[in-house]
Amino acid sequence: MKTAVKAALVAVLAGATVLVSPAQAATIVQRTALCHAGGFSGTFTLRYETVGGDHRMLGGYTTSGPYIGDVAGTVSLRISYRSGSTTHTVYSQSSATTGSTTFTMPAATTVPVTSMGTASTTFDNGAASCTATVPIS
Repeated sequence: MKTAVKAALVAVLAGATVLVSPAQAATIVQRTALCHAGGFSGTFTLRYETVGGDHRMLGGYTTSGPYIGDVAGTVSLRISYRSGSTTHTVYSQSSATTGSTTFTMPAATTVPVTSMGTASTTFDNGAASCTATVPIS
């Protein structure tokens, strides 16, 4: 019996693959929201995974304008959650865009599963502005 336990330990230490049970695997969620202001529109897609007690942000991307890539402007992203009566911002970024933008968040960008979170993206082309919001839950 001791030999079998030692052999299993050696296999694990030698780099053997250990499969994760389905209960331990992360759940990846992708959510998309749209906004409109006249003929101007924006689309925001957020990807995150649920691991343990947190939703961990994986990234997001946007498209805007009447046609993708035809209108220069700015895009701002804010990820936050409420705990009681307090709102906590865990990530924010603004940047110039020519119609599409990709956001990469640090691995530490998380929202507790016990709180209601949102990711709001505001699009502005100088003449029109709109905000697309996705829930994080």
